Amino acid sequence: MVSGMAGAIQQPPQAPAETAADITALLEKLHDLLTKGVLTQEEFDAKKAELLKRIT
Repeated sequence: MVSGMAGAIQQPPQAPAETAADITALLEKLHDLLTKGVLTQEEFDAKKAELLKRIT
């Protein structure tokens, strides 16, 4: 027996929208990785550009 939502299509949960603060925190983490030599300047710049597009 199916409960009260018979026939309803369930949507996957939506990821919460990223805020400027979330993106700033990610940029800080990426900069830390750059400083430690884990990321190259090119990798950092590419990811930074991608993240900044999300808030503009």
